[in-house]
Amino acid sequence: MTPREIFTILSEDVIGQEKALQDMSVAIYKHLIEHSVGNVLMIGNSGTGKTTIMQAAERFFSQAQGFEKFSTIIRINANLVADLASRGKQTNVVMDRLAQQTVKILGEKAELETVRDYVAHGIVCVDEVDKIRAVVGGEPNVKGIIAQDSLLTLMENENVQVEIPYFEAGGWHTLTTPINTEHILFVAGGAFEELYDQVFNRASEKSGADSFWKLVPRADGTLERRYVFDFGSHLTQEDIFDYGMTPQFLSRFDSTIMLHDFSVPDLVKIFKDVPGAIWPTAVGYFKHGGITLTITEEATFLIAERAAKENRLGARALREVFGNIAKRLEFDPMATGLVREQGGQQVLEITREMVEAP
Repeated sequence: MTPREIFTILSEDVIGQEKALQDMSVAIYKHLIEHSVGNVLMIGNSGTGKTTIMQAAERFFSQAQGFEKFSTIIRINANLVADLASRGKQTNVVMDRLAQQTVKILGEKAELETVRDYVAHGIVCVDEVDKIRAVVGGEPNVKGIIAQDSLLTLMENENVQVEIPYFEAGGWHTLTTPINTEHILFVAGGAFEELYDQVFNRASEKSGADSFWKLVPRADGTLERRYVFDFGSHLTQEDIFDYGMTPQFLSRFDSTIMLHDFSVPDLVKIFKDVPGAIWPTAVGYFKHGGITLTITEEATFLIAERAAKENRLGARALREVFGNIAKRLEFDPMATGLVREQGGQQVLEITREMVEAP
């Protein structure tokens, strides 16, 4: 399987993050061929798809044939790592979770060597890695330092003692055995919210804040003057060091993936087309009440446009923007006076005027 084929599969679940998916596809490919550690650091605002990309990788490994030993994936919050790190248990919990997930996948097929092989080729996804920064408010963050060091230990091809559950002779047993972490892939992600301001301030001091004003097309075709700052093109490794990720820790990541804020067309797709999207869910709700819910194209783009302005929320802003409209309709739609008879059906159409209503 090539990186492009992996990319095609991941793209089924992820909207608008093509460059990030390309980098992730290469990392997964390197993992599959055991070429080298291709650890990945994902940086992006809340709601830009970090968790979605991790979930897409989980689906890929659950369905891909012939790569079973790579199918053990766990997700762990960096805050938990930090808490356990302060008590000296951080290494064990990551490796133990890989072992437990492997047994969950294999069931009674969990022979000792098979479990060892699966754990040694697992994937560890660390959420909110920005929360274990080494410096907070100009002061050392001891928990963060210890957490980074503990994860660094795992990423340095160390032999780690792991308690392995396995099934043999009709029963479950455990054995503590060393496992080398050379072929475990680490994918860490975080919003790094203060980093955005840090980079913006540095860039604006150099080129002037006025350089970031752009004319941006609105849903109705008119142009709007808006601040547009391309965070990714200005970010440097030094910025991430200054934020509080130690050089040693950062050096263990082969690639830093920047997730950009969604465009209006991206948000339209997320609103209507992805699994579990807001719009089909709303349509299903009103269908239970015998009402066909529709929306004009103009209203759809206006909802996406408003969500795009909330760039710190990403796709989650769609739920807030649409929720403000839906909550006026869901309790008693017939009482709104907006439901009309059309072709023998009760139809409720969301229009631009309804989106713009206070």
